[in-house]
Amino acid sequence: MIPEHPSHQILDSSKLDDYLTCPRRFFFCHVLGWRLDQPAHDLYFGTCWHCAREWQLIHGYEDLEGAYHAFIVPYREQFDEESDELYRPKTPDAVWQALANFSITYYRDLDENKLLRNPETNEPFTEISGIVPIDDKRVLHFRMDSLLQRKSDGKIFSWDHKTTKASYISYPTWDKQFYLSLQNGTYTHCMFCLFPVEQVLGVEFCGCGFEYLSRGSAARPAGYYSTLRRVPAWKTPDQMNVWLWTVLNLLQDIDRDFDRLSDCKEDDDILMAFQINPGGCTKYRGCEFHDYCMAWPNPLRQCQEAPLGFRTEFWNPADMDSRNKMRLTWK
Repeated sequence: MIPEHPSHQILDSSKLDDYLTCPRRFFFCHVLGWRLDQPAHDLYFGTCWHCAREWQLIHGYEDLEGAYHAFIVPYREQFDEESDELYRPKTPDAVWQALANFSITYYRDLDENKLLRNPETNEPFTEISGIVPIDDKRVLHFRMDSLLQRKSDGKIFSWDHKTTKASYISYPTWDKQFYLSLQNGTYTHCMFCLFPVEQVLGVEFCGCGFEYLSRGSAARPAGYYSTLRRVPAWKTPDQMNVWLWTVLNLLQDIDRDFDRLSDCKEDDDILMAFQINPGGCTKYRGCEFHDYCMAWPNPLRQCQEAPLGFRTEFWNPADMDSRNKMRLTWK
């Protein structure tokens, strides 16, 4: 009943996170391909912020105009100036302030660390994508922001860029989300495949929290502000074994749900595949499929086309452009 799509078998950390949050949401998003039919501003803003940070890593933190240009050109392709007020505090003006803050706060970054280059192409090791094996038959897709080497001891690490609001970045939960994250494990695993394990530090998550004050004070006038935070979420080989077992177990669960789905029919009372996780309904501002889970015991009866307010669009990480495309192997 449900047409097979090439992206069904292509998995990355974000898809696995969606399955962990709720298998039924995974079904709607990645099996049916349903997406809210509205601009995904947070996602696109974050992608453009990556472009600006990539520019800084390659060309130096002093070139603010170049970094801002790397942000604004792709950003304006999707969001015009009239929309800026709608998306405060994540706006181009906020990016200019944040890039300047970055260049001041972390001015020693490129003195203390060296951006590595791809030995095959001599391209800077930024925006690295590809596949990495997790057993003899299966792979995960990945997309890393950077690979650097600490000059003091030669250790290898990655800076991963995150954007959020300043009100959230100061909470302890912002730090804690990274230590056990599947993304952290995937990127560390990629580094283990590229370099000797003892040389790898892991992933340091670099957050920028954006803030806009409409009414200022003597201490802080009205305008844009940014809070910068770094979380060195290094993982030991033992912790990586936990990550690997978790990922392999998740893949088995997903395979089992696809097998169950092949036996499900429209006239079944309920859908006995991709179960609902009630604990995931309120995550990330609330699940967009909550009302459908309430109304549809068996969504196979309504899955012929996306409902009003949704579009069909499959997330396929293999389709994304990147500076470095790699097929990693066990080291």
